[in-house]
Amino acid sequence: MKALEKSTLKRIGVVLLAFIVLLYIFYLLYGANFSVVKTETVNLTTVADSIYTDGYIVRNETLITNDTAGVVSYEFEGNRKVAAGGTIAKVYASEQDASNHRQMEQIQQEIEIFEKLNQSARMESASLDSVRNQITSEIMNINKSVVDGDILGISENEDNLIYSLNESMLVLGEVEDYSDKIAELQVLYNTLNGSTGDAIAEITSPVSGYFTTSIDGYEQKYDYKTVTQTDLEQAENGLNEKQDEVADNVIGKVISDLNWYIVSPISAQESLAINKNLDSSQIKVSMPYAAAQSLPVTIAAMNQKTKTDDGALILQCNYMSDVLASLRQEELQIDVETYEGLYVSKSALHEDEITTIVTDDNGNEIEQSERVQGVYVINGNILEFKEVVIAYSGDDFIICKQTPSEEELFGDETIELYDRVVVGGTDLYDGKRVNV
Repeated sequence: MKALEKSTLKRIGVVLLAFIVLLYIFYLLYGANFSVVKTETVNLTTVADSIYTDGYIVRNETLITNDTAGVVSYEFEGNRKVAAGGTIAKVYASEQDASNHRQMEQIQQEIEIFEKLNQSARMESASLDSVRNQITSEIMNINKSVVDGDILGISENEDNLIYSLNESMLVLGEVEDYSDKIAELQVLYNTLNGSTGDAIAEITSPVSGYFTTSIDGYEQKYDYKTVTQTDLEQAENGLNEKQDEVADNVIGKVISDLNWYIVSPISAQESLAINKNLDSSQIKVSMPYAAAQSLPVTIAAMNQKTKTDDGALILQCNYMSDVLASLRQEELQIDVETYEGLYVSKSALHEDEITTIVTDDNGNEIEQSERVQGVYVINGNILEFKEVVIAYSGDDFIICKQTPSEEELFGDETIELYDRVVVGGTDLYDGKRVNV
């Protein structure tokens, strides 16, 4: 009985040992021909070499004042362009007069709109489809203005939307015309006009430009005419300037001249990156804590005693908006060079040998091999090695050129958008079977 048990145990042991050996052989074969890898998808991205510093803004600004006692009523809502001699505001004897005049102007605008609608109805020029398309377009414009924070744009688009909605009433036959509405508005206008005093003064702009009610007390602190000559000491002092107290009679300012400037002291090391891009049109500036938009700028001046000294950077910009008109001393992000290309994790980068056909000096086609940088791309379940041309290298990623030139590529192929590249795996080589 004991001999039988020993024989049975021995057979079981042999079977187990054989199973283990077969399992190990299978593992070796599987590992040699079919391994598990981790991948990521190649996407297009943009990165920039940036300088972070402080700066202040210099504009050609003319303060607008009012010395007439009374209530100031601006001719338009928000900020906008004005011509030299154009009316900015009027002064009324009382708040009621000012309010009545604003209401009268609104009524007059409504009358003009309804008269235009009546004329359109007589011409029968609008179709229902065109009106519907216009309504949809204006709603989309309002949404965009809300996202952009464009208050003036919201108001204009709302007026256009109301016009289109009223036009749709005519097209649908809901109303015959707006003559009764015009008459009603005219009665209201006449009533207000009969009980309202005229303006006692008119405030005009001495220069053409962009009018804004945003005043910060720095308007007289910086010399616009000599801004491009600012040196390092002046730039540092400019950042420490304290604003003047704004006089009670100041009602706004006009920013004239198309260009305005950003002045910033920079280090010698930062100046090296700037000097490389003196003629570049790619430089952009962001003010992360003040404005969402990134602004294209040009380098107006780089003032240093020598190329190895700290200096003053003067950037020029010609964009303008309500937000930009209110900025002064800001933290800056200066993107001195921007790179757009294919984002790849550095863990995907390898070297491998590729072979290509070249033509020698005698016109003969010959094979030539070279080790190049590249990545392994999943093609079905087979690895394919593709060469890359690196445009930018970060801490843990690279930006590869999407369409490198023939001179930059040794082989014929490079990675493409949406390729699946291997970022994790062992014993990688061209042609290997893998499991993702």
